[in-house]
Formats: sequence, structure tokens, C-alpha cells
Amino acid sequence: MTKITNEQQYEWAVARVEQLLPLVTDETPRTDPNSIELELLSNLVADYSDEHYSIGKPSTLHIIHEVMAAKELKKTY
Repeated sequence: MTKITNEQQYEWAVARVEQLLPLVTDETPRTDPNSIELELLSNLVADYSDEHYSIGKPSTLHIIHEVMAAKELKKTY
């Protein structure tokens, strides 16, 4: 598989990544088959997520409104 092309493949890949995560640690060699599979599938999942579930970047105006709300600032004219 070189690219995830549909939701069914995506769900399978996510489930497989979840199975592999407990098997791969920082000490696992990069040449270990589980480590290789985890890296490849993680990249495929990330690419599909970025393409289909991206929330985009917030606008400058949105950021200003969020900061104002967090600091309890109000517009004055």
C-alpha cells in the first residue's frame, strides 16, 4: 500500500498502528519488522488525516478574538 485511498483502509491502518504501538519502544531497533511497519503505517495515516480531516489554520482575526476572550478584553470604539 503506497497511499490510503478510503475510510476502510484508514480505519484498518489506525487499528494496526494501535496494535503495533505496545510492541515498539525507544529501544526497538529501526530494522525490527514491527518498527518498520509502524513507521510506514503511521506516515500513511498522517497523510490521509491531513488530507481528509485537516482543520486548517486559523485566521489572524480568529486568533485575535481568542486572545481577547482569554484575557477578558472587550472591543471599545
